[in-house]
Amino acid sequence: MSGILKIEISESEEQLRKLLKQVHEPLAKERIQVLFWIKTKQAETVNHLATLIGRHRTTGSRWLSQYRSKGLNSLLEIGKSSGRTKAIA
Repeated sequence: MSGILKIEISESEEQLRKLLKQVHEPLAKERIQVLFWIKTKQAETVNHLATLIGRHRTTGSRWLSQYRSKGLNSLLEIGKSSGRTKAIA
C-alpha cells in the first residue's frame, strides 16, 4: 500500500508523552503528536496521519522527512515568517 510509514522513531513513548506536556507551542506540539501516533502504531499510513492531524498528507510527509534527516530538535524549531509584519497585533 502506498504511503505506509517506514520510519523509526528513536524517542520512547514516555519521552514523547513528557514532551507533549512540556511544549506549549501549538505547531511543535502537533509535530510531537505525529511522532507519538507513529510510535504507538495509531497511524499506519501518511493519509491516515494527515486525517488525524487535519492537514494535507504532504505536510505530514515533509515533517517526517525533516525528522529523518535532521532529528527531533530540527522538527521542533518553528521558523518565523519572512513576510510583511502584521498590521493588527
